[in-house]
Amino acid sequence: MPHTVEIYSLPDCPHCKNVKSFFAKHNIEYTNYDVSDSANAKKMIEISGQRGVPVIIIDGKEIVIGDDLMKLQILLLGDEPAAEAPITADHELVIIGAGAAGLPAALYAGRKELDTLVIGGAIGGMVNQSKTVENYPGIPDVPGDVLMGKLAEHAKSTGVEFLEDVGTSIVRKGGVFEIETLNGHKVTAKAVIAATGRIPRFSGAKGETDFFGKGVAVCTTCDGPLYKGKSVAVIGGGNTGLDMALELADIASEVHVIVRSKVRGDEILLNRLKTKSNVVFHTGYEIEEIYGGQFVEGIALKKLGGGITKLFKSGIEKIPVEGVFLGIGLNPNTMMFEGLVEMNAEKEIIVNENCETNVPGFFAAGDSTSIKAKQIASSVGEGVKALLSAYAYLKK
Repeated sequence: MPHTVEIYSLPDCPHCKNVKSFFAKHNIEYTNYDVSDSANAKKMIEISGQRGVPVIIIDGKEIVIGDDLMKLQILLLGDEPAAEAPITADHELVIIGAGAAGLPAALYAGRKELDTLVIGGAIGGMVNQSKTVENYPGIPDVPGDVLMGKLAEHAKSTGVEFLEDVGTSIVRKGGVFEIETLNGHKVTAKAVIAATGRIPRFSGAKGETDFFGKGVAVCTTCDGPLYKGKSVAVIGGGNTGLDMALELADIASEVHVIVRSKVRGDEILLNRLKTKSNVVFHTGYEIEEIYGGQFVEGIALKKLGGGITKLFKSGIEKIPVEGVFLGIGLNPNTMMFEGLVEMNAEKEIIVNENCETNVPGFFAAGDSTSIKAKQIASSVGEGVKALLSAYAYLKK
């Protein structure tokens, strides 16, 4: 008997699109409620207690928060891995990650006619969360998900195999890599390219995890519209934080940008923010606590430094806000490779100029590596380099 499925979403939210793609793939009918409509947003919050999308309601009782595809598969399709796309056990190459580095690697793998499997939980990766990518050569001012969609379409046209899943473990035995995924797939490969990118960094402030989804967020594209006319804070003065503040400045009534030392983002972003009358910078502060009741109600900031501040006052300042967006940077998503390959102190995979690691047959590209540049365009180039190195390894 078919399930009744409802989804509360936003049109530009990449996580919402990920869930809807899952529904389309499995021919699951659903009713969509756009929370750009304040009445739908209010209803979603009442049902789920969440201020973040997507929220999926199954049969009027089961609630799934975010793009938890494994949980959706269990609830809607049973707990067996999807059988409509059989995966062969042995490949020449497995690419783990389907973002700005993984997709170009897949494109070139297809053109080289390698037997290739791409494992990616969300095609497009973190770039999908960029409302506008301004600095991609030849394609200015393009939405992140549109850019990644073009890369994915081009890669798929070469015939490479895609598995929408998440890698969880990898070992190397006798020159062959064995990879397991979240949904229980087990595959082997002669060579591997790790292109798993980065994931949002948390500040560690008191209350941060308690209020995640209840005022604390990491994606302005996904959750920003829910804070229309509200006061919000952005933690971070790098490009991530400045981009968030720019997007929120056109939505929220007031945007407080919290910076520990000095603004380190690009001058062009800072100059744009200076034209926004509703943006307030708090420089020399770190976030001490996020507090509230059912939802976030404010943040407590600690003034850094000594001198008069240290002698005559506590240096704690409270600011009432309803949303806190974490823009303090990203950590390499390399946990599954620990113990297999050499990493630096930041847990980035160490690679040489040819994207080679200390493990024969294991290559890495993009933001999860020790390469200093963390840009979409550089990740695309590194993905191509990694594939060419992998091809040379496989054909020697």
